[in-house]
Amino acid sequence: MRIARLFLACALVAWSASTGAAQNRPVKVAYSAISAGIGGLWLTHEQGIFKKHGLDSSLIYFRSGVTATQALLAGEIQFGHLAPGPVMTAWAQGADIAWIGTTTHKMVFTLVAEPAITRGEALKGKKIGITRIGSAADLAARAALEHLGLTTKDVSLISMGGIPEILTGLRAGAVQAGILSPPFSTSALDAGYRRLVFIPDLGKEFTFSGIAVKRDTINANSGVAEAFMAALTEGAKIYKEDSKAALRVLKKYVQVEKESLLEAGYREYDTALTSPPYPSLKGLEAVRESLADSAPMLKKVDLRKFVDDRFVRQK
Repeated sequence: MRIARLFLACALVAWSASTGAAQNRPVKVAYSAISAGIGGLWLTHEQGIFKKHGLDSSLIYFRSGVTATQALLAGEIQFGHLAPGPVMTAWAQGADIAWIGTTTHKMVFTLVAEPAITRGEALKGKKIGITRIGSAADLAARAALEHLGLTTKDVSLISMGGIPEILTGLRAGAVQAGILSPPFSTSALDAGYRRLVFIPDLGKEFTFSGIAVKRDTINANSGVAEAFMAALTEGAKIYKEDSKAALRVLKKYVQVEKESLLEAGYREYDTALTSPPYPSLKGLEAVRESLADSAPMLKKVDLRKFVDDRFVRQK
């Protein structure tokens, strides 16, 4: 009898250990911007919502979507909260990546300039800071220039790494204008810089950011992708509806102490956040159009094969 009880106890310990391991599957998640638009991911991590859904999340910051996409392809991360441009281009070139959710469906960027620059024509010959060629900030700059009746031949686009670096460069005079996202755009405006173009005012649906994952990851264990999107959907809802919780997480990650700037930046995303994070084919088509010159191979692909919405649709 004692042997039977001992055997049962050992079996229960082993079962408990294996269950605990299954409930805490480690996942590395990349994000490629310091912006209020990433807040849903940060909140999901900080409030333990990933853990609630059986995932032990680690968040890793990359200064551009290009390098984050490379890390995704190399298997260094499992999920990427990224702008779709680099991911879509890699997919069109043969990378087996799926787009499983859209978190922001508008480009929440502002073209900010020195106070003396009051109209688009005054940008001619000037330097405009972006994160990197091919990035979402690059696409936003091109859209803003088109709106102002200019092209990239009229200005110099300067790659500066990240959004905070663009604001630093603007303050230092290294560039005369820059593409900024909240709260750095609101910080610049508060300091007296001029808003030339607020990209959401252009009125276009445009997939600004979302979730990419290798299909190998899905095929190996679709439950991981399902748990990830269930957690993110829950976190995004809280982020969108609970401004106090949102501002707390923004203060930690953005490291801006002035709460009015954080709140103004957060509010700029009011109509841009997608909750639940359904992946929009229309928004991705707009991205494809913006990349027509730099990635002509995208013209022939069927974007429906790029999207896998089952992990959001079943929620």
